[in-house]
Formats: sequence, C-alpha cells, structure tokens
Amino acid sequence: MALYDVSTLPIEDFLNYSPSLALAIIAMTLFFLGGVAIAYKTWRRPYRFMHTMTAVACFESAGYACLVYDVIMQVFVIMAPNIIQATLYWTVGIVLKFSPDLTAGRRMLQGWLITTLFCTSDILGITIQTIGISIWASSQSSGDPDEEQIHKGSVITLIGLCLQIIFFFFFTILTIWTHRHQKMALRGRRGTGKLFLGIYLTMVLLYIRNTFRLIEFAQDTILSWPAPEGTYVLSHQQVLFYTLDTLPILMTFAVLLWAHPGSLLPPPGSVLAPAGAHNVVYDPEDPCEGKEASMAAGASAGSLQSEAFKVTVA
Repeated sequence: MALYDVSTLPIEDFLNYSPSLALAIIAMTLFFLGGVAIAYKTWRRPYRFMHTMTAVACFESAGYACLVYDVIMQVFVIMAPNIIQATLYWTVGIVLKFSPDLTAGRRMLQGWLITTLFCTSDILGITIQTIGISIWASSQSSGDPDEEQIHKGSVITLIGLCLQIIFFFFFTILTIWTHRHQKMALRGRRGTGKLFLGIYLTMVLLYIRNTFRLIEFAQDTILSWPAPEGTYVLSHQQVLFYTLDTLPILMTFAVLLWAHPGSLLPPPGSVLAPAGAHNVVYDPEDPCEGKEASMAAGASAGSLQSEAFKVTVA
C-alpha cells in the first residue's frame, strides 16, 4: 500500500467527504451552551452527579472544535456520549436508595450497588472502545495505513459497543421494573412521571446513536479497507453522522434540562413515606415541615373516615 505524508493529507481524503466547518462550529457552540446551561442548573440543585453531563459537553465541544483538523480528536466525539449512560445509572440508583421496601431482601438491588455495577460495565465498554478507535484512527492517519490494524481496531470497537448495548438493555429492563413496581417510594409523588419520562426519552436517543455506531463499525469490520469503489459506507456519510449521532446527543441535553433529576428527585437525606401511604417527604433538617405534612395527611384520612361513617349511618 502506498505511503503518504500525513501533514499534507487532506481531511477529505481521510473521511471520504468534505467536512462542513459551519456544521462543526454550530455543533460545538450548541454543546458548549448546553453544557453551561446544565452546569448552572446542577449548581443550583443538591445533586452534583449531573456534572457528568457538563463533562460530556466539554468533550463534545473539544471534539467538534478539532474535527476538521485532527483525526485523533474524533475519539472525544465517539466516546463522550457513553458518559450519559452513567448519569442514568446514578439517577435510578438514587430512586432505589429512596425505596427500601422495594430493595428489602434484594441485595443486588441496593442503589449504590446498581450504580457501581452498571458504571463499571460502562467503563469497561468505554475502555475497549477507546482502545479500538485509537488503533483504527491512528493506523489510518499514520501515513502507512495497515489494513490488518484498521480491521483489528474496528473489531475491538465493535466488541465494546456490543457490551455497552447489552448492559444498557439490562439496565432498561431494570428501570421499567423499578418504575412500575408498587413499592417504588416515588410512586404518586409530584414530578416522578416527568423524571421517568426524561429517563426513557434519553434512553431512546442513546439507542438511536448506539445502533448507528454499531452498524457503522460492523460494516467497517466486514468490508475491506479501503472499501470497494461504489460501496455505500456509513462512515463516509456526513449527513448520517450529524443526524444519527450529533442530533440525538444534543437532544439528550434538552431532555435532561427539561427533566433535570436534581429538580425532580427528593432532597438528599429525605425520608419518604412507604409507597401507597400518604405521599409526604420528611426532611430531617426541617422536622416541623414533616410533622405538619403528616398531620395534614392524617386529618385528611380522618375526614374521609368521618364521611364514610355518616354515609353508613344514613
């Protein structure tokens, strides 16, 4: 295979399309603004784990800033969205932490353990993908592209994506089960429906993006390098990249700004009434508030019993 000088290699020859500087700038700007907005909203809320989304915005902005100049920086664009999944793991873990009746007798469903387990699986998938995409990109941009190394990088990246999607599928099942369970302590609480709707919408957007990446690298694994002339290669289509990767990830920022877990989860340290009981959040730092709410709930229940008694006597 002929050698070439990387310093003089046009980015068009590497990507097989002419990258749009305007689209890259728009994407970089939108991710930056989304990161600033979510950082500000997280700063005003008690849960700091949502700064994971701030990190995603930083990586995405850096990736798009260098997309048309440095091939290796594409690693940021490909890897950063995986951190969004950790945000969802953390959110559902907190929901389980607030639901002791649901997790009682189920050691594997402890909130901290769920978060740790799925975040560890995510780190494993990210690590494998990082290794694969680094081999893939560095070989193509080395000046002496090695077809075997490029194929190896695609296979390793594909394995990482498969593991990530498999674990995310199991997490999706767990989330639906938690949401529908009668002993989930947030059931009936104001904002719970919005919280889970935000989680589900984010999941759908991540499935769209991950499926696109899975098919893309599966195709790169099957095809020879360079691909036969006339072949429709997904990785060579700029419109698909911005439609099925950039747009879904941008939309996750919009969703999580609308359904910010820090605004919808009970404050840390709160004690929730058991699922099915009166829906009160007791704040240990303000016992009077909890007492008044409990008395109000009791009074309401007493009123209902009194009305029922009157009906019976009548």
